[in-house]
Amino acid sequence: MAMTERRSWLLAVSRGQWRAAVLVVALVTTALKLWIAANTFGTDDVHYWTEFAQGVREFGPFGIYGKPFAAQYNHPPLTSMLLAYVAWLTDHGFGTLPYLIRVPASVADVATAWLVFGLVRAYRAVHLAGLAGLAVAVSPVLVVISGFHGNTDPVFVMFALLAVYLVAVRGSAVGGGFAFAAAVSIKLVPVVLAPLLLVLLIRAGWRALVAFVIGAAALAVPLWGPLLVAAWPEFSANVLGYQGIALREWGLPQFLTWVRAPGRLIELVVGPGRFVVLLLSAIVPAYLVWRRPAAVGPAVGVALGTFLLLSPAFGMQYVVWPLAAAYLVGNVVATVYNATASMFVLAVYSDWNGVDAPWGWFEAEAMPFHFQEKVLMILTWCALAAVVTLGIDRAWRRPKELPTARVSMGHPEERGMMPRLPAEI
Repeated sequence: MAMTERRSWLLAVSRGQWRAAVLVVALVTTALKLWIAANTFGTDDVHYWTEFAQGVREFGPFGIYGKPFAAQYNHPPLTSMLLAYVAWLTDHGFGTLPYLIRVPASVADVATAWLVFGLVRAYRAVHLAGLAGLAVAVSPVLVVISGFHGNTDPVFVMFALLAVYLVAVRGSAVGGGFAFAAAVSIKLVPVVLAPLLLVLLIRAGWRALVAFVIGAAALAVPLWGPLLVAAWPEFSANVLGYQGIALREWGLPQFLTWVRAPGRLIELVVGPGRFVVLLLSAIVPAYLVWRRPAAVGPAVGVALGTFLLLSPAFGMQYVVWPLAAAYLVGNVVATVYNATASMFVLAVYSDWNGVDAPWGWFEAEAMPFHFQEKVLMILTWCALAAVVTLGIDRAWRRPKELPTARVSMGHPEERGMMPRLPAEI
């Protein structure tokens, strides 16, 4: 089929057909993830979750903080509540913990693919939105992290994108606030999106901002209130003060180690430097949206991409942080990151399982990267740098129309009226 014929066919597919295709493919891929979860054990994290589940049984979801475990418990309260529910299900014979701990991430990926379609569709052509949603739905990275690894990162990504979608596309400030509170209550990473959302809400009017706060408080108060009373010092030390594992084989710390930089410089990057990374990841995207309000899509990709790009801490599951949001920057650059991260993940987990083929995996024991994996890490990091660079460029060059300026929080018929921008690859 000639290129022009393929393009004509893509353009002929309706929005409903693209949405249905994304949903069907995401559901099929999720079935594969759940099958993997049912027939494998997972990674070291599953051992940690098993121990944490016992801690929740003994001390409760708010009393678990600060207790001695093989690994530091560093998760916000909604994750603690989720773990308590999983423990209850296992205690009553409704499944095993290694399986159930991977179900939320696997299911969340369905919503993530659908949200990518909706967010890209808000400012790019429908066929580009459909291709972006499909690329997220079939991503090997998400198959491995959600179906095999065993952690909550894909869940917070879903809630973070939902918050952006509800505020910027649907004009639902209350729903956006609730979703954002859920995201940061799973992991603290989505806090980098807070200034960006604040800019959108301020431009939409004080009523939108109040509605967002009410939506967030509806979830945050019952979750964070008891935590603040019962275990704030322990939470502050173990969660807010978390600096990652000692082995840092990603990005700046690894590059500085390779060039034999002074130890004090590496300590500076890992210590106070992580707050600089947090500020850059949050303030730069917010400024881009303030300057060019129609840049909300690329700015979200810049926020989550920068946070991982410069992060001094690393775990293999972190590669999912910017994966879906990268498609808000551009399909080609996002797919390059998707592909390099997939090769990186497959190589690392095959090594950790001691087998070459993914279908032979059962339990992965983490170990330092080999030469091939270090090369793939560099390629993945460079691909992510390209996402961030292009995201900044596209956000900087956006027209000044304000997506949410045409969204009246009190008029549902006007929701989803973001201005249609030129199609991009």
